[in-house]
Amino acid sequence: MIEGLLVDLDGVLVKDGEFNIFEDAPMFIDFLHKNNIPFKIATNNSRKPPYQIASKLRERGLSIDEKDIISPLSVAPEILKIRDVYSLYIIGADTMKEYFKQKGFSVKDDQNVDAVVVGMDKNLNFHKLKTATTAVKRYNAKIYALNGNLISQDDDGMLFPGVGSVAKMLAYASNTQFEHFGKMSDLYNSIVFKSLDKPLNKLGIISDDLFIDLKGYGSIGLKTIFITTGKYKVEDIKDFEPDYIFNSLKEIIEFMGED
Repeated sequence: MIEGLLVDLDGVLVKDGEFNIFEDAPMFIDFLHKNNIPFKIATNNSRKPPYQIASKLRERGLSIDEKDIISPLSVAPEILKIRDVYSLYIIGADTMKEYFKQKGFSVKDDQNVDAVVVGMDKNLNFHKLKTATTAVKRYNAKIYALNGNLISQDDDGMLFPGVGSVAKMLAYASNTQFEHFGKMSDLYNSIVFKSLDKPLNKLGIISDDLFIDLKGYGSIGLKTIFITTGKYKVEDIKDFEPDYIFNSLKEIIEFMGED
């Protein structure tokens, strides 16, 4: 029996970067509240901090508070300060840059930095890659990614390399490693599991991501619920078999049993 849930955001509750929700998403969140099922919206979203995500979701009709959400931007500032990292070259959206400035970091446009932080950047170009690579190779900057995603889905349904893939490219080019702040990182997981306060074998994760989310969390004991409304489809299942496969949140409600 599943007694608590990690719920992915993109491809599960929302369709796109504009936070347009699936029609059964409000019913699903209401079902969790009504049945006192603890949950966290566990997202790798690197574009907006949790309070902005919560605000957008409420605008779309979901009964969500900031405390219901954990994202890499919840985790990253704490880790970077512990490691004495204060100057950053950021590959990512302007909202991400502003967020780190608000948290007290020096966000620079040149290669002389303590770290390169990689988020989703739809304007990624040669100059940004050149600056980031020089920062790592010439100035010994560390590489941090806001998540380890292999691919992401754009608003038009097309796919592109995810944040983790871009970070891995930079690490490969610089003959080094990178660390990420997203799902399956130690600090991210500790925050999620402490807040849910349930044994791992009593928790489930709902996601459209077969690899980072489902395979990862399945390996540490969570029940894995694959939903086909996002970037991966049933034919993408290769070396990992989810515990459950559903085509909508409504099907998950029926499975979990509404009173």
